[in-house]
Amino acid sequence: MDLNEVQRHLPRFERDAATVAEQMGDHQASVMIYVEVLRHLVRHRQSGACHKYSAILYVLLAEFEAQLPGDAPEVSLRIGVVRSPDGGKFDHSWVQYGPAVYDATVCLPMEGGSRTGGPVFASHDLHTGQFVHGLYTELVADELDDDAQRVVGWTLSEYASFIAQEGGPSLWEIAVEIGAEIGFPLNAEELRVRYGETLRLRANLS
Repeated sequence: MDLNEVQRHLPRFERDAATVAEQMGDHQASVMIYVEVLRHLVRHRQSGACHKYSAILYVLLAEFEAQLPGDAPEVSLRIGVVRSPDGGKFDHSWVQYGPAVYDATVCLPMEGGSRTGGPVFASHDLHTGQFVHGLYTELVADELDDDAQRVVGWTLSEYASFIAQEGGPSLWEIAVEIGAEIGFPLNAEELRVRYGETLRLRANLS
């Protein structure tokens, strides 16, 4: 999809994420977090920003899960080669939350990249309604390209330092900004301390 398409369909994506969450027994807070990350992507025209915004979504979902009592679904930050709906493939980052894929960024590929579907919530493409988990597991044996190989070797603190060269708010500050939009108060330095040593995990068949 392109930015204009995503903007046009955003209200429907938001409604459909809530519907999928209800069907899957997901927490409403995870919908709020996911939708606000998607809104931020669109508002700031962040095409091709999968490594950055998957990290932000991971931090926000992990913070939410840390506040739940008892055993909560595991949240992990993933990287791998993903199959696109048109049969192409591309290196990509996303979040795995429990057994499902949460990927707000896939709908906004980099310029000249593979044509992709809609944002993915709980392994469901919100544009087509299809269950697309297999697109994230089909190519687990494929090697990452040079850029993705570099990213997979960095902790989140190292990655945050790298993207800080672009200027603007830090990865941690963006997470705080998005949290504030949904009434989820956070502190950038505390997030850096808690999640700075996190590494992306290579995709697997689960």
